[in-house]
Order: sequence, then C-alpha cells, then structure tokens
Amino acid sequence: MKFPSSRRVRALLAIGPLVGLSWLGAYAAFTDSVDVTTSFSTGTIAIRANDQTGTVAFTSLTTTGMIPGTVRYAPLRITNSGTSDFDYAMSTAVTGSAPLASALTIGIKTVTSATCTATEYNASRTVVYAEAAELGSAAIASRPLAAAASEFLCYRVELPSGAANSLQGLTSNATFTFTATS
Repeated sequence: MKFPSSRRVRALLAIGPLVGLSWLGAYAAFTDSVDVTTSFSTGTIAIRANDQTGTVAFTSLTTTGMIPGTVRYAPLRITNSGTSDFDYAMSTAVTGSAPLASALTIGIKTVTSATCTATEYNASRTVVYAEAAELGSAAIASRPLAAAASEFLCYRVELPSGAANSLQGLTSNATFTFTATS
C-alpha cells in the first residue's frame, strides 16, 4: 500500500482550513439582540377613618345625657388611601361602665354619603353589623375595599326604652379598631 507523499498531505492540510473558512464566510448571517429588563416594587396598605390616621375622635357618635329611648346615628368614612386593594375588619373595646356598655344596642350599615340619619340607615340594605345589645360585641369580620376607594359606615347606637334605672349617671367609652390586610 502506498501512502501519499508528505508534501501532498501538508498541502491539503494547509489548504483545508482556508477552504473551510471561505465556505463559512459564504454562509454568514445577520444578527440582532434585545435586552428585556423589569423591576419589582411593593404596594401600600393605608387605612383612614374620616380621612385621618392614628387615633381619630369619633365625636359625631359621642352622646351625653342619654335617657331610655335615645338613639344616635353617626357616619364614619373608611378610606383605602394605599395602592393595593385590602380587606378590613373592626373590633370594639369598651372601658368604663360595663352595665351601660351591655345595655347599649349598636348596629352598622353602609350608606351612600356622609348623611347618616334614621332614613338612610333604614333604607340601607347592606348590614355590616346587625343590631345587637352589648356595645363591646360590635365587630366587622372582613370587608373588601379597593385601592383609592372609600365607603361610609352609618352607626346606630341606642339606649333601649326599657333600660334599667340603675344605668343613670354612668359612662362607657368605645374604641373601634380597624385593621386592613392585603
């Protein structure tokens, strides 16, 4: 068997890469690229009562000189001033006279505006807290509120006409705590 001369082998080895490179050059393609970037940020949860934060004095519900049969209506505007939807809840804590707090009846409904009277309260079909005795039991389990939205709650508090004579001269204080969660 005869092997090709080393000169031929060297020539083929030298020319081969050149031919290969020229072949590749004939098949060159256009190219392009694109970078895609993004960012992430968190939303905010911010609840307000009557457009205020912190501890808000609910003076429109404050009632002095109650006698049996006294009924008080008062609006409270709850606002989502954050950037994210949330659900809010309300709990009640009472201090002062426990017998008076137990005797008071409270109910909460939504109304369409800051007008909260017997007419608006009775016309509302959205019961947030059904009327019941025991001021301290008033609670809202969960209500959705969209970002930048608000709603008016209409509170109704009554000292029933059958209230005991022993309730004279007593004072109860209520703190309604609203908590928003996403």
